[in-house]
Amino acid sequence: MSDIETISQLILWERQARGRKLDDELAATYWPEATVTTSWSTGLAKDTFVGQHPVDFDYSLPIVGRMGTPIVHLHGSRAYVELASSTKHWMYLGQDEVIVESFMTLVYRVEKRSGVWKISDMTAICEADTLTPVIAGNDLHLDRDLLASLRTSYRFLAYTRIKAGGKIDNNGIGTDEPATVQPVYDKAEAWIKEN
Repeated sequence: MSDIETISQLILWERQARGRKLDDELAATYWPEATVTTSWSTGLAKDTFVGQHPVDFDYSLPIVGRMGTPIVHLHGSRAYVELASSTKHWMYLGQDEVIVESFMTLVYRVEKRSGVWKISDMTAICEADTLTPVIAGNDLHLDRDLLASLRTSYRFLAYTRIKAGGKIDNNGIGTDEPATVQPVYDKAEAWIKEN
């Protein structure tokens, strides 16, 4: 396979391993010092991401992820990849079963060492999300004041997490605040040109 094909398969496998709870396979896609930044996790992938999940997450309920085609920006032994992704999480909001669907772009920085490509960093850029009851017509009794205080790019992810007793940074990376997004791309562009 070409480097672009290999990188694309690496990124898609990282998503598959995450969705299927294959923690050893997921860990193997990352370099040991790799970092991750999501709406709920920032730090080393091996410590804060692999085998971990936010408080509102329940593996006993369905989770369905869909990925777009990876866009690979290759420069020598480094590349960054843009991957459009949507995820549907079934969860409970109080007594009501709901579905949160989130839309994001995942930006990966990948590096080839001794002939092997692995991930050095993954950063999630939140774009939008929706919240629907599993049973159509159920009134979810949403807290409108809380919703109004949350970022539009990850409003319902934040809402359900807060309602589950978790926390979420209202200063995360999201397209509703472009100043949070551009540095992700600037850093990726500069990084691939360092080698």
